Amino acid sequence: MPSFQSLGAFFFRFRGQLPFVFIGMLLPLAFGFQMELFPEEFSLPMKILSLFFIGLGMLLRVYVVGVKAPHTSGRNRHEQVAQTLNTTGPYSITQHPLYLGSFLIWIGVSIPLNNLIFFLGTVLFSLVFFTMLVRVESKFLLDKFGELYVQWSKRTPVFYVNPLGFIPAKNPFDGIRVLATEYPTWISIVAGLLLTDLLRYFFIESSEYLLSSIYAWIGLGVGLGVGGRFFKYVVVLRWLKRSI
Repeated sequence: MPSFQSLGAFFFRFRGQLPFVFIGMLLPLAFGFQMELFPEEFSLPMKILSLFFIGLGMLLRVYVVGVKAPHTSGRNRHEQVAQTLNTTGPYSITQHPLYLGSFLIWIGVSIPLNNLIFFLGTVLFSLVFFTMLVRVESKFLLDKFGELYVQWSKRTPVFYVNPLGFIPAKNPFDGIRVLATEYPTWISIVAGLLLTDLLRYFFIESSEYLLSSIYAWIGLGVGLGVGGRFFKYVVVLRWLKRSI
C-alpha cells in the first residue's frame, strides 16, 4: 500500500492533469442527477459571482508569481524546488497562496454549469487535492529550512488568509515572469469555461449566444497558447536571454 508521502508526490507530479481526470469521472454522475445549484432567475448574479472568484484567484496568482523569489514555487513536475523560503508579500498572509488562488478559480469555473453535484464534487476534490499537495510541500520545506520554516508556519495560516500579518514583498513585481509563466493557468481557465458552455449547449440549451461564446473561448484559448509560448520561448528566453 503506498504511503501518504508517495501518494502526495504522485499528486504533485501530475497536479496539472489530475483535475481533468476527475472532471471526466464526475461529469457522468453530475448529468445523471440533474440538480440545480441555483434557480435560473439567479443566472446573472451567479455569473458575476463566478467571474469574481476567477478574477480574485487570477489576481492572487499573478501577485504571487510576480513577487516570489526566483527558483521557488515553479511549475516543476518531478521534485520540489526552493532555493529560499518565501515569507513576505502573499506568503506572509497564507502559506500556500498559489494553491488558494487555484482553488478560487476552480470554484468560479464550476459555478456556470449550474449543477449542484458538479459544484460539490469540485469543492470536495479541491480539498483532498490541495491537502495532498500541502502535506508534501510542508515536509519538503521543513526538511530544507528547519527552524526558519517552523517559525514562519506558526505565524502564517496554512490555507486561509490573515491580512493583519501582511509584510510587504522583498522583491519588486516582475511582470515579464508573470506573462512568461502564468499563461497555462489562463488557458486552463478558458478551457474550463469552454467545457461548461459546450456541456450547456449540447445537453441543456442550444442557443446562439452559447455557440458564439464557444467560438470566442476557442479563439481566446488558441491566442493565449500561441502568444504565451512565443513570448516565453522567443521573446524572453531567446531575445532577452532571461532566466524565468
